[in-house]
Amino acid sequence: MAQPPRDHAFVRTTGSEAAAAVRIGARLGQRKRAELLGLLRSCFCRVEPWLQAGKYVGAVSSGLPRRNGWTIAEQAGDRTPDRTQRLLNRAAWDTFAAMGVVRRFAVAGLDEAARRQGRRAGLRVGALDETGQEKKGTATAGVKRQHMGCVGGVKNGSRPCICRMCGRRPGTR
Repeated sequence: MAQPPRDHAFVRTTGSEAAAAVRIGARLGQRKRAELLGLLRSCFCRVEPWLQAGKYVGAVSSGLPRRNGWTIAEQAGDRTPDRTQRLLNRAAWDTFAAMGVVRRFAVAGLDEAARRQGRRAGLRVGALDETGQEKKGTATAGVKRQHMGCVGGVKNGSRPCICRMCGRRPGTR
């Protein structure tokens, strides 16, 4: 039997060992997701939207080949996408508190991973600038002259629905 090329990783294991590793990884993922959803409970006014958020996160993080309202509803066990759309469009929950909970949860997970690797300085992580996207042209939907953090000034562009800097909707005072 020929040896694999040097750039290929070769792992010798039995099927039961690999299956056990997958089960442990899946169980850990489920436990972490449940922990995060428990932390998010205080961000919701009612229990029903919180439960739907848990089903939504489970569906979005699954291996769905296409993610749209119907496939997410099917994965979540709903007959129609109405419940998820109600959660995303009309349910009462504190989005900024939820963002803070998720941010703290992610940072704690990164700190834990750094400690497991024996790093005292922590891990380096890239950050995304969500302040908007510069657009060229006049026919693109949602484009107007506004301050764009990605270009450092006032340009034509589209922005997310809520300003990340001050928490207000664009165009409001």
